[in-house]
Parts: sequence; structure tokens; C-alpha cells
Amino acid sequence: MKKEIIQIENISAEEFKDEIIKGVLLALKDLILPFTDPDEEKLLTRHETAKILSVSLVTLYDWDKKNILQSYRIGNLVRYKKTDIYKALIKRKF
Repeated sequence: MKKEIIQIENISAEEFKDEIIKGVLLALKDLILPFTDPDEEKLLTRHETAKILSVSLVTLYDWDKKNILQSYRIGNLVRYKKTDIYKALIKRKF
């Protein structure tokens, strides 16, 4: 295993801390980016939602009844918000 030596010169402890924080925030931004979308309040159909979640329409219906995923009814149509879909995914993953 090759060891790397990092030498830091001409930087204060505060500047070093700020650089580390910038790096962590940048890494977090890259992790969050797939979950952000300018159309995140867009309403999706049951078919679109099932495809995103890779589940059947029956499972989606079951999740709706169990309040795992929030649905919105417009007349006799059922729609889902993208943000609610991503929140449900994150909640089930962790």
C-alpha cells in the first residue's frame, strides 16, 4: 500500500477547516442532485409513479392505502408529487 504525504503550508487552521467544509458540501450536493428537479411539484400519473418506483400498480395502490405514499385526487384521477415520491424512497431506504 502506497502512502501519500500531504503537506500544508501557508494556511491557517480556520482556512483549512473552511476548505474541508466546502469539500463536504460539494460532495453532498452531488449526492442530492439526482433528487432535485425544477419540476419537483409536477404531478405524475399512477403509471409514471409506478415506473419511477419500479413497482406494480397494485403495490402503488396498497402504499396509497397504507399512507406510505401521499396521493392527490383531482376528480376521479389520482396523481403523485415528485417530491413525495422521493421522500417515500428515502424513508424506505433508511
